[in-house]
Amino acid sequence: MVGICTHLGCSPTYRPEIAPADLGPDWLGGFFCPCHQSKFDLAGRVYSGVPAPTNLPVPPHRYVTDTKIIIGEADEGGVKGPRPCKSS
Repeated sequence: MVGICTHLGCSPTYRPEIAPADLGPDWLGGFFCPCHQSKFDLAGRVYSGVPAPTNLPVPPHRYVTDTKIIIGEADEGGVKGPRPCKSS
């Protein structure tokens, strides 16, 4: 994900702890923007009721091997998401 808040471009901090006092009991870990209190889960999805209007964007990327990813380039055909699972 791109670590820039979709509200005003601040840098959210990684907050992996569960239910800290300052973020409340529904917090399961994720990214928190202290400037205007926007919250994103570990997948970069924005919480409802916060100033950020959209999820954190996932940059174009492609899988070269099972252990190597190139960020900034899409797969052939423009596919920008995860690869399908391999069947055995």
